[in-house]
Amino acid sequence: MSTIGSSPALLRRMNSRAVLAELFRAGPDVGDPGRASRTVTELVAAVGLTRPTVEAALTDLVAEGWVEELKAVATPNRAGRRARRFRIDARSGLVLGIDLGLHAVVGVLADLHGDPVARTEQFAPTLAPIEQAVAAVREVVDRLVGTLPPGRLLAVTVCVPAIIDRTGRIVHTVAAPEWQSEGITERIAALVPDAVTVFENDAKAAARAEAAWGRLHGVRDGLLLVMGRQIGAALVVGGSVAQGAHGAAGEVGGLAATGWPGAARALEARSGPGAGPTSTGGPGGNALPGGSGAGLGVEDGRAAVRALAADVAPGVAQLVAAVDPEVVVVGGEVLPDGEEFCTALAAELEKLPGLGVPGAPAVAVVPSGLGRDAVSRGAVARSLATARAERLGLGVGLHAGVA
Repeated sequence: MSTIGSSPALLRRMNSRAVLAELFRAGPDVGDPGRASRTVTELVAAVGLTRPTVEAALTDLVAEGWVEELKAVATPNRAGRRARRFRIDARSGLVLGIDLGLHAVVGVLADLHGDPVARTEQFAPTLAPIEQAVAAVREVVDRLVGTLPPGRLLAVTVCVPAIIDRTGRIVHTVAAPEWQSEGITERIAALVPDAVTVFENDAKAAARAEAAWGRLHGVRDGLLLVMGRQIGAALVVGGSVAQGAHGAAGEVGGLAATGWPGAARALEARSGPGAGPTSTGGPGGNALPGGSGAGLGVEDGRAAVRALAADVAPGVAQLVAAVDPEVVVVGGEVLPDGEEFCTALAAELEKLPGLGVPGAPAVAVVPSGLGRDAVSRGAVARSLATARAERLGLGVGLHAGVA
């Protein structure tokens, strides 16, 4: 008598998920269908199943709508059977990433490979009150997914400047204390009832984006430094973004010993009236007007950048010593000049005695290349992981940055 663990229906579904996972590993289509697709023979070799089993799995996946069969191509010698080739139908489902800040909401709609389909943003004088935050998110959601048929949107991630615990609850935020009250997460999730909605810390989301598409891609141990009004950090340890027991891994910005409290205000004071930071929406930005000059002469501007690097170096050194990262990636809306700041920070770290392994190369310090959409793209990465795990039955960790 068969058990549920060995029922034909369950085994067939397990086989189809193994084939689907392998097709996702083929990657997105970049102008060459062969790069994003697999033949039946290639799938048999990759998943270790028999050809009839793989063909049956593909039949199921095509019927479900997640996979499409490409036009058959001839074998190299133009003789014999034409190879059947399959790939993910990336537009069969969509995911949404939202960056909810204090003054703006950025939304990115993406396909199942994470490639953006549409983007929008909504600005406001302040989004600290819950009613205004929910209204701004509703506007962004309506623009991006208001006309989608039911079931097309699979997952949504909303990133906020707050500590998020393992249940997805906002447990602490200095930026918008009202968001800690009951109801904001439930009210935002109710805007997209057909999708799975999760919440994520904004710095950790930016680290996900860097791991998936940026300077942390392929890095097992790394550090993301977020130069905002309140400086923050996110850690990549063993290839995954560290969360911590209470969602607070990397949240050292409030510790006086780091030198981070007040560093952004000190930069503004050095740069002169009217040259302070302006909001551009998240950890990938570069918002201080005038680049390294920031309203001063070039040399004075560079001195201000070097002083900022000296201010934050103690805290960065503490995290470098704790994590031993391959690279430190720097982004943020108060980053005045990426290359200049990274060079200065690396120099400050080299001055600190006892940091690093004797004889080993100094840790690399590099600017983010993702721009102001770092958080929303990180939200997309998290939504992809959620969709694949909870809607497609694939588990997590199909590629770096979405685990």
